[in-house]
Amino acid sequence: MLDPLILRIISLGFALLFMTAALHKFGDKPQFRGILEAYQILPSSMLGFAVNVIPVVELLLGVAWILSGLLFLHFQLVPLLSAMLLSAYTLSIGINLLRGRSYIDCGCGFSSMARSAKNRSDTTGIQQLSSGLLLRNCTLIATALITVISPTLREMVFMDYLSLVTATVAFVLLYGAFNQLLANHNAIGAWRNTSSEDSHG
Repeated sequence: MLDPLILRIISLGFALLFMTAALHKFGDKPQFRGILEAYQILPSSMLGFAVNVIPVVELLLGVAWILSGLLFLHFQLVPLLSAMLLSAYTLSIGINLLRGRSYIDCGCGFSSMARSAKNRSDTTGIQQLSSGLLLRNCTLIATALITVISPTLREMVFMDYLSLVTATVAFVLLYGAFNQLLANHNAIGAWRNTSSEDSHG
């Protein structure tokens, strides 16, 4: 049995994750299309459909996670669909890593992807594909699937709600810090490669 506090922490964390991602995609669909094109997974005929559908799916999942976290409505289908969507993202990253195309932007930060994601020589300001992203996504998938477990029936007290707010803020900060570490690692790697090329030139 899953403690209701843990369920709510996970639910609010995923609500923020999916709704933020959806809003980014809604805010700049041409940029999002550039991300999908760079992955070279979907045929061009499906890109327009994916650009419109994926943000809607993420938004609906975000709303469902909010209902689960705030109203304590337990939808077992929501974590399963979330895990499936995250698995699709993870598979796309893995395929491109196997292709040796780690230089493209993952799309996590929405930073000048349409311009630079396809350009091997221009990697400034982007978060490139890496094994760290695979680890992050696998952790998110496992966390989402934990909520399939039925929660215990107990009343939430004041300290529970205080812990909920604190843990949710901590989740956001940790997630952001991990992404920033990956981005910094890519930037350092790009700088070293440039320095090496200059020294040999």
